[in-house]
Formats: sequence, structure tokens, C-alpha cells
Amino acid sequence: VNELASQIRRDIALGEIEPGSRLNIEAIKRERKVSHPTIREALALLAGEGYVTAEDNKGYRVLASSLADLKDSTRLRAELECLGFRWSIERSSAEWRASVVAAHYTLSEVEAEMGGDPRAFAVEWDERNRQFHHALISNCGSPRLLDTVATLYDLTRRYRLMAYAANSNVRPAWLERGPREHGELKDIALSGDAGRGVAALRDHITKSFDGSAAAILPFPERHGSKSAG
Repeated sequence: VNELASQIRRDIALGEIEPGSRLNIEAIKRERKVSHPTIREALALLAGEGYVTAEDNKGYRVLASSLADLKDSTRLRAELECLGFRWSIERSSAEWRASVVAAHYTLSEVEAEMGGDPRAFAVEWDERNRQFHHALISNCGSPRLLDTVATLYDLTRRYRLMAYAANSNVRPAWLERGPREHGELKDIALSGDAGRGVAALRDHITKSFDGSAAAILPFPERHGSKSAG
């Protein structure tokens, strides 16, 4: 059950299963070679995590893309990740600082390759970005916080990958801003300034939300969301 749920979760996060599409249980059974009970349990698990929704007598459907979903998930992730970063800095250790440096190094490697065609490296970048952000909060001492942040990151992954695939003017700005801000977050982790770290991380996540929304959503929806506050 967990393995099947993990496979479907990944396909949804990477956009291989389109937002809003109905999940064909027979097709899953045939392609994944699993039983109906296993499929139902896996989909029920994903429904509880917010990846799919159950429809009365119609099975399950992938959660549709929406600005409200992206905004809500990102806002909660920002709050928890900033809290985790503060706690990690307050509990700073040599091992933790080394893990942050290592994660930043592997992230910076792929960021250096994205100047040509970011889309070719989008999936690899997103995974290394996840690893770096996890490293920043990995010393927080709260497994539940780490699990929740990981889920929220995965739930918004499809929006980030859609943004990279979009032919927009958002990408050049990100290619300049993203690596610079990641370097700053690494340096702050090493410096031990929790207050500065929280402010920088919140600003970084907020700007990432703005970029994703601008790249993947039509102007009327973005404009309407701003006017609504």
C-alpha cells in the first residue's frame, strides 16, 4: 500500500498525472499489477494527505490546481519551515552545519546548469532544492514538523514544475534570485542568527510563491486574488 501510494504521489507531484483528472482504478491495477483493495487503501491514504479527493460512487480524482490551494499550502509551509529553521539554529551543531553546506553544494551544482534550459533540469533541481530546505530544518528536533513540511513541499511541487515549463519572464528573475538567496540562507545557518534566518527564509518562500503564481495562472485569477487581499 505504501509503495503504491508513494508511486502515485510522485506522479501527481511531478505532473505526470494531470490535476483534476479522474484516477482509473482498472488502469492502475493493470499497469502497477496490484489488487483492488491495495489500490483503494493507497488512494484513501492519498485522500487523507490532500493529493486526491473522493467522489461519491465515482472513485477518486486528483486535486485540481488552484491559486487558493497553492497559497494555503505555501503559507503553512512557510510558517512551519521558519519555525524549524529557528529551532535548528538554536540547537546548532557541527554535524548540522556540515549537512547544510553539503546540501547547498549539491543544489548549487544543478543551479549552475540551469542557465541554458531550466526545463531540462527542473525535476533534478526540485529534488535538490527539497533536500536543501530539509537540511535547513533537519536539526529542529521535531519529526512531526519535518513530516508535515515534506508533505506540503510535495503538494506544491507540481506548481513549481509547471512554472519552469511555462514560457514566461519569471524564469530569468528566478535564475538570478534563487541561487543568491540559497547562498544567503546557508551563510545565515552557519552564522547562528536565528532572527535573520527566519526573515530571509520567509521572504524566499514568499517570492517563490509569487513566481509560481505568475507563471502558471492566468492574469484575471492573479489579479482577482490580489484585489481580494
